Amino acid sequence: MINESTNRGDAIIKILQAANVIGGLTLAKIGEKVHLITASQQLKEYLSSLEKNGLIAFQKGEQVYRTTYKGMHFLQTYNHTIELIAMVEKEHGSYCDAS
Repeated sequence: MINESTNRGDAIIKILQAANVIGGLTLAKIGEKVHLITASQQLKEYLSSLEKNGLIAFQKGEQVYRTTYKGMHFLQTYNHTIELIAMVEKEHGSYCDAS
């Protein structure tokens, strides 16, 4: 089950970030890092979807998941977008502050 403060998009980003380490991570370690129950069907569904979309790869011999080049590019784009939004909000105020 997803932590209440985490939405689906956040969970996907956290999974890609967690698996973006030398050697990759096991299912259990990813579950710990992203605060999803390790045996969770939901975590397995996220990993399956990420794998189908080429963002993460499962290494059968080592039993670990690794973020792919495409996944790393996705993370870079995501992080850049977050930075741009923060800059715009800093310069012009949050859109929530509109009168």
